[in-house]
Amino acid sequence: MNKEFFSKKNILAFLTALISILIGLVYLALVFILDFRGPMNPPPSEALISAVVF
Repeated sequence: MNKEFFSKKNILAFLTALISILIGLVYLALVFILDFRGPMNPPPSEALISAVVF
């Protein structure tokens, strides 16, 4: 390849793109894992009453 392809700007751009893609994949994996646990149920009403009254 030519020398312009391996300039510092291009290396920085590729590195930034790689980090961005990795962050996106980690986020998607985290959302998939948390969503796989099932629907979220609200807490029982007894828990809400004890939190309001000290």
